[in-house]
Amino acid sequence: MFAAIASGNPLQLSAEVPNSNSLQHTIVLSSTKPKSYSHISVFILPNVTFPPEFAGTVYFKLSPAEEFKFFGYLSAEKPSAIFKVRLPNLNVSAPGEPGDGLGEIDMEDEIPGEEPTPGNVSEIIIGISIESKDQAFAKVQELKLQQAAPNSSNSLVVARTNSSAIANPGQLARMYPVVTQQLAARIVKHAHNYLTGFLDSQGNVPIKCFDNWWNKFKTRLQMDAQFLNEVTEE
Repeated sequence: MFAAIASGNPLQLSAEVPNSNSLQHTIVLSSTKPKSYSHISVFILPNVTFPPEFAGTVYFKLSPAEEFKFFGYLSAEKPSAIFKVRLPNLNVSAPGEPGDGLGEIDMEDEIPGEEPTPGNVSEIIIGISIESKDQAFAKVQELKLQQAAPNSSNSLVVARTNSSAIANPGQLARMYPVVTQQLAARIVKHAHNYLTGFLDSQGNVPIKCFDNWWNKFKTRLQMDAQFLNEVTEE
């Protein structure tokens, strides 16, 4: 359904992720030896009829152990996107040694006459999730707000997750207001779906049922938080 190509490298087709409700497609741009990537194009294949009410949100990461980071989307009206890759450290790591990771990726159009920044990327993993346009555009809006924040670079950066960056729910809500709202709505909907099965004739639910839901919810959240993607907010 999708494909990607890094400048000067072969075209790579997407692979479907079985039994997935989050990232349904992945593309791995890799090589037997490190290469310098300056631009990456991601696009919907020409023979694919993409549903107009959905969008394919695009994510990047450097290894299977890292977290995907959102960078943009594809749709029937926007079947392709070009991501400009820059690396802050131009030293090439020796084989087997960890590199400094992917530096900057932005979605701006290429500036005429600008030379691509050389660097070394041995593997980039692209994840694509098919979501409603409302969800995709909410993520785009949140990304724009992050970029517009004080001390924020105009470019997007793929970096290792800093676990100390968000220390409490208030910081989460301030940094990611849209995602926090979506998370709260899905938790409430999950509780509602569970508790409606225990309504009595007066429309009340025993508090014990709520306690049971909460304990089960926490256990499932620890095992696989992706189940929240299956909960609709409406």
